Amino acid sequence: MSQLAGPVRKWIRRAVVTAASVSVVVLAVAAYGWWIDPRVIVIPLRQVALMRLGIASRDITVGGHQWSYLEAGPADGPVLLFLHGFGASKEAMMSLAAVFAAHGWHTIAPDMPGFGDHAFHTGEVHDGEFYARSVASFMMALKVPHATVVGTSMGAAVACEMAIESPERVDGLIMLSPAGVKAPVVNDFMRRVADGANPLDIASVEDFDRVMTSVFARPPSVPAPFRRWIVETAIAHRPQTLLIVEAIKPFLSNGLRGRMGAVGAPTLVVYGTADAVTDPSMLSVFASEMPNARTALLPGAGHVVFSDDFVGTVRAMCEFMEWAGFERASVALHR
Repeated sequence: MSQLAGPVRKWIRRAVVTAASVSVVVLAVAAYGWWIDPRVIVIPLRQVALMRLGIASRDITVGGHQWSYLEAGPADGPVLLFLHGFGASKEAMMSLAAVFAAHGWHTIAPDMPGFGDHAFHTGEVHDGEFYARSVASFMMALKVPHATVVGTSMGAAVACEMAIESPERVDGLIMLSPAGVKAPVVNDFMRRVADGANPLDIASVEDFDRVMTSVFARPPSVPAPFRRWIVETAIAHRPQTLLIVEAIKPFLSNGLRGRMGAVGAPTLVVYGTADAVTDPSMLSVFASEMPNARTALLPGAGHVVFSDDFVGTVRAMCEFMEWAGFERASVALHR
């Protein structure tokens, strides 16, 4: 034993020095990410979150443009296509997609043009028709002829536009806090839009905080690196985002009104009672115009209903799927 004591002590000393060096490097990288470049922390953490949820990140080129999308669940399962809202990205739909993927659905969530990792399509007018046409092309490229489409806010309006213009592609329609019609009750957000403002514009950390309190009834805590990354990304994309705002504003304000009678797919429309962006009074407009629609109103939920009331949103979706007779509609209600 005494002969081994010396080498063991040396090995321990080397191990301690190595561990200390690694710790210094890790701390240095963390500090760099925290204060200088948040991508150093944000991107790896995002990938870890995807892996834990069993979601794969993929890319495909469609018409010369690269589409980044998330995919999960069995390849032979019925398809749920998730469309994010204005200013958001595919990652916003991860929690919903993961639940349904775990119960037999093939879930797909793309970044739509001009958002997330999807570049602005220079030369194109980014209005509702453009987005519906682009998503249809994306589906064709993936060899997905039809799907149940789940959209939130702008994404819900685009999903409805698809159901109107390409009904063969939409098996069912789930619209969470949809835009696209004039609200019977005009809230402060809508008054600001009518006055020419963009209440979702992010050009500073203060803007980010304001937007968070507008879209969430219970804003989630956002760590500093994520917060800085979101703001820096928004500022970098701001010129293109402002072009999208001007192009799509008429569609989001009232572009679906009077046209929704053409939607033959079974439809679910969900709002939260505390929605300060689209207004819950809009529920009556969709219900009156859509021939095959069910509705749900979630008490206390804001604009991002599946964040403020995740279980309530999933329950409403499952009950709708069972009513519509969709395959694999039953999903355990858990986070």
